Amino acid sequence: MVLIRARPVSGNKKLGQAFMQSIDPFVWKKTIDFTEIDEIRAMKKKIDSAFTRDDIKRGYGGIREAEFFIQTFQLLYGGGNAALKKFRTAEAVQALQQMHIVPEKELKVLWENYLYFRRIEHFLQMKEDLQIHSLPSAANELTVLAAKAGFPSGDSFLEDLKIRRMQIKNMYNSLLGTQEDAHIEALNLLEGKLTDKELGGYLSFRNVKDPNKCLLDLKSIREHMAEFRTMQERKVMREIMPQLVENALTSENPDRAMSGLEKLLTTYGLRSAHLLALKEQKELLSGIIKIFSLSPYLTSIFLSNQQYLNILIEEWSILKSLKAVEERLSRAVERSENLGTTLAEFRRFEEVRLGILFLLDILQIEDLFRGMSHLAEAIIRALLDKINSAGLAVMALGKLGGREMTFGSDLDIVFVSHSGDAAQAAEKIMKILTSYTDAGQIYSVDTRLRPDGGKGVLVKDIEGYRNYYLNSAQKWEIQALLKARPAGGNDSLARSFLDMTKDVIMQRGHTVTKDDIRSMRLRIIRELSRESDGIDIKLGPGGVEEIEFYLQYLQLAHAVENPDILVQNTITAMDRLRKKSILSESNNIQLHSAFDYLRRLQTFLRLNEGEVIKAGSDVTNMAAQYMHHRNEEEFLSRLNDIRETVLAIVN
Repeated sequence: MVLIRARPVSGNKKLGQAFMQSIDPFVWKKTIDFTEIDEIRAMKKKIDSAFTRDDIKRGYGGIREAEFFIQTFQLLYGGGNAALKKFRTAEAVQALQQMHIVPEKELKVLWENYLYFRRIEHFLQMKEDLQIHSLPSAANELTVLAAKAGFPSGDSFLEDLKIRRMQIKNMYNSLLGTQEDAHIEALNLLEGKLTDKELGGYLSFRNVKDPNKCLLDLKSIREHMAEFRTMQERKVMREIMPQLVENALTSENPDRAMSGLEKLLTTYGLRSAHLLALKEQKELLSGIIKIFSLSPYLTSIFLSNQQYLNILIEEWSILKSLKAVEERLSRAVERSENLGTTLAEFRRFEEVRLGILFLLDILQIEDLFRGMSHLAEAIIRALLDKINSAGLAVMALGKLGGREMTFGSDLDIVFVSHSGDAAQAAEKIMKILTSYTDAGQIYSVDTRLRPDGGKGVLVKDIEGYRNYYLNSAQKWEIQALLKARPAGGNDSLARSFLDMTKDVIMQRGHTVTKDDIRSMRLRIIRELSRESDGIDIKLGPGGVEEIEFYLQYLQLAHAVENPDILVQNTITAMDRLRKKSILSESNNIQLHSAFDYLRRLQTFLRLNEGEVIKAGSDVTNMAAQYMHHRNEEEFLSRLNDIRETVLAIVN
């Protein structure tokens, strides 16, 4: 670190240059050695033990910590980036700015504070021309120093200085601090003697958009911490709450996260037993902050019932199979006094559990879709078990049929039976699914896919469906059959329905032309999309549905000679079409990438109860961050590029 600053200043110029060349491979290594980071950390600990907090150079959040922060990045990345091989701090900061390793706002704050501290250092040393770095203890000397720095009093000067030092300390801790360091800083927010101005200034630095509201949340958390009376409770609280606060402030949306944390502690009634459990299950702790930060939808569900946290603590796991979800639901139904409420609560809990796993990147987007589809199937099958429905089969269509359900997806289902009694069972199932309970509606069911629409007969037999689809169904209804698969009930009826759909597609699929698909899409964009409000990534041009309709057209057009392309899932269909050379390799790669990106973005919007991307909105700004873009401009540019690419392929 010392040699970063080395440069020849006098004497033999060639000898000086030779020295610089000889130290170059020692200082600027090609590979990162993280043991050196530990050495820097240990060195700073020794400095901390030797100097007081009043030392603005070597003390808490001072000049040395700012320098260590910059120089550590120089050591880590200088071997592969010549721009960082600078002995001047200003040039190193400029290089870091160009590399986008450190957020621009934080780097700007670091540099401004560094210059400010050096200015204060000069004021201190000018007094008696000595190397002094400690603030004066005498009130009159502090007043003089404050006046030189532009403050009306010593107190206002110290208040501002404390905010600056907390900012530097936070940046230092983010790179070189230990868990203990981060814990101490967060505990200081909860228990330290900080003024509202100091807290507000620090919270603004931590990307809080409404410091006043966040300050109220922090004060409320403090007050409720005091309600934990016993020594054991207070010990646990002091151990876990700082971690929760720090996680909230480092989250994607600190305002939301702190608000959720405050509600968790106050209206929710968090207990020491919960905190002890969260101490042992760090992933769950992080996941709770994730939903507070990234999803108002999941936050409202989670905070509505303390039972959700209790179940998460007891059964924090990934359920990969439909059978596992059914077993869990079966246990809940056995204890149920009200079937509808139990099913609604189960759905809400599972959405929270799956949402946490998804936001923690434990579940990928396809896993989430499969999990949400498993959940819907398990609920349908539970209803079939409870209702006398031996001669009834439920067929999934739409997103459920493709195993692509996400948050807020409707259920697309139709009922098949040869028995007249089955109509009553189907009506009971529909009533329970769509009725509102204390825990809300279980699912919204889309009746448009029923033959003759929402006013059509609820249950038909196989021949009734066959006659309708061969003779009366519109082309979009034939297209919808591509997603058909059993969701529960009589296996024989389900197989017969699948055979019927295959026959219909073989006979009528090729009649659905590209012009038909284009006409349907234009009508949807004109009548149903919300493009006037922003970018509708589902229904708008080049969106999710654009890709789906194009692939479904290819399936229908080539089904006769390639019957094995008749699969329900979009990604699977894409792969089958590529293997048959119906879809080119390059188009497959581009559509696969676009579909994955758009569905992940769509899921994020659903988690935030949004439908469109609108420039300048808070959700759009968060979406840019969530989709790993540097800023909103880059995000919108990428989104427009994707839509144009999709349109170029499908047209």
